[in-house]
Amino acid sequence: MALTSGTVHTVNTLQSDAVTSVQVANVLFTMSGTYDQSANSSLVGVPTLIQNSRRNGKTVTMIGVMPGNAAAKASAPGTIMGLKTVAISSADVTFEITDGDFTTELAAAAIPAQSRPFAILVAFTEA
Repeated sequence: MALTSGTVHTVNTLQSDAVTSVQVANVLFTMSGTYDQSANSSLVGVPTLIQNSRRNGKTVTMIGVMPGNAAAKASAPGTIMGLKTVAISSADVTFEITDGDFTTELAAAAIPAQSRPFAILVAFTEA
């Protein structure tokens, strides 16, 4: 299991059910802890995060997820940290963290602090 934890900053609905039954949320978060390349990382309880941001009492079901904007290192704001192999795993979103581009996985060590958060886009439905 990954020794990392995500701190969510904001959850915004980009596309609501007024347009279609499939909605899209943008979740901004930072990561901390020790990264383990064999276990990757995750953001837990994503449907609950979306439900709490919408406050309409409906149950959210994730149907798709993809990386959004890259994060930036606090120590070198021009250096990005991205996400790859982003996938749904139950109520969590799993991913690998990249360093300097979108393909080179971060080395197994402490995750550098971020000056700009990571973003994921989550497609979901409500009932």
